[in-house]
Amino acid sequence: MRSRRLILLALPVLGAAAVTSILLAPGGQAEAAQAAGNVRGSLCAQGETVIFHCGVGRKMVSVCGSRVAGTPAQYRFGTPGDIELAYPGPGQRPLTYAREMYSGGGALQIRFSSGGYDYAVYSRTVRTGFRGRNNPRFSDGVMIRQGGRLVSNRSCTTAVRGDGQPEAVMAEGAILEWAD
Repeated sequence: MRSRRLILLALPVLGAAAVTSILLAPGGQAEAAQAAGNVRGSLCAQGETVIFHCGVGRKMVSVCGSRVAGTPAQYRFGTPGDIELAYPGPGQRPLTYAREMYSGGGALQIRFSSGGYDYAVYSRTVRTGFRGRNNPRFSDGVMIRQGGRLVSNRSCTTAVRGDGQPEAVMAEGAILEWAD
């Protein structure tokens, strides 16, 4: 096994091509997830808590929290045999979460920035019926912005699930501006 592994990810960008390099340390969480199998169909390894997970087309997005003190939660994108993006890696800032409340709804985002892009994994409920019945609209996925401009919004194509809360494994941060 090589001492370091370089993974290239073609960002899930609509109508644009961009490539980001992510360097993973040996024995990193993402490599452990690939080697040890996943937890309940996610990209999380045994011994990790699934904070957020859903399918986005043929790929998956998982946010995995470690039960080991001092080990940061990690965002993972790809498939169980091929994790294309794992963040944070060595020397990178940890993930943050933010909650936003609305009248009749609310949102949760788990965020990070890398290579000039801002990523937000989100789960959102918006009230749509203000006269009469409240017909909430639910949306979940991954939003990617660059320079304040939306470059990708991949919606979950499977049910969202999680076994833990982000505040148990990451610090509170700020909401990334919504695309709509």
